[in-house]
Amino acid sequence: MSHKSHLRIFDPIHEDDWDVQTASHPRASFFHSSKWARVLNATYGHVPHYLGVMQEDQAQALLPVLEVNSFLTGRRGVSLPFSDECGLLAHDEAGGDQLMQSALELGRARQWKFLEVRGNFPGRLRPTPWVSYFGHELDLSIGADALFARFDGSVRRAIHKAEKARVQTRVLATPEAVQTFFKLHCLTRRRHGTPPQPFLFFRNLLEHVLRPGNGFIVLATHEDQPVAAGVFVHHGKTGMYKFGASEPYGLLLRGNDLVMWEAIKWYASREYLWFTMGRTSPSNAGLRRFKCGFGAREHPMNYFRYDLRRERFLTGPEEKPGWINRACGLAPVAVLQILGKLLYRHIH
Repeated sequence: MSHKSHLRIFDPIHEDDWDVQTASHPRASFFHSSKWARVLNATYGHVPHYLGVMQEDQAQALLPVLEVNSFLTGRRGVSLPFSDECGLLAHDEAGGDQLMQSALELGRARQWKFLEVRGNFPGRLRPTPWVSYFGHELDLSIGADALFARFDGSVRRAIHKAEKARVQTRVLATPEAVQTFFKLHCLTRRRHGTPPQPFLFFRNLLEHVLRPGNGFIVLATHEDQPVAAGVFVHHGKTGMYKFGASEPYGLLLRGNDLVMWEAIKWYASREYLWFTMGRTSPSNAGLRRFKCGFGAREHPMNYFRYDLRRERFLTGPEEKPGWINRACGLAPVAVLQILGKLLYRHIH
């Protein structure tokens, strides 16, 4: 790096420069944007420390970090909470190295327990991932018809089944759609044995992302009753599947398949180039099959965690005990909503 390089800390909540700098990087995603920072800050109060290694006015490397400060789980830096993938953006290895060192120095000064980076980072460091997932992405450039032809036969049959059953879909960005999605989200999280995100999170997503035109909800109904829904966001030329939800009857009608197909068509018809489908645990074979059935390319998605007390990268997170999922699966939805409201600001 040139001797003229310096570290800058951006404020993505109140200034536009961060988005200006990330716009020129080909790997910048929705999660790197100030819109996502505003959602997380407004919902959970996480403080942004968005770092840039600068040469004059141009960023050579960028890393968004939010400080999660909890009396239950301690203080740590995360890039970024509730984000599938949000790696360090750098134009060369030297910039990546310098920014990682600056981020660790900041963490020591602020007494973080650890720094977590969700995504690979360029540089000479080659640590073992703390945990790995699969990501899935779809090339939209071939157009909707060619995409449909590449779907697995089971996916095409599922879409035809939903259409034959007269499942209807609408693309919406309204408070009513958010309310409907949240009800389905709570039911889905209960089936999975986890608390739902608090409603405030989705209200902030509406205000900072959906209403300004950076995302939407696809709602599927059958006989005027909601059966499935998905939340989709976009940035640059990439659309993204962020949340899905359904009621059991919607699963039988294959409403989830139709919701995904409607979003893919929406993006393909507007000349978006890529569609990403979020992270998937290696142990979730059913979800991997669902995403790969749409012709998505699978790739590893690595997370790295540096322990600032022991000064080393960690490997192998502890698995959540199965009894927690079973207990949540038996709890009333109202109880799970309270748990989500209380707990999510302490986790990430």
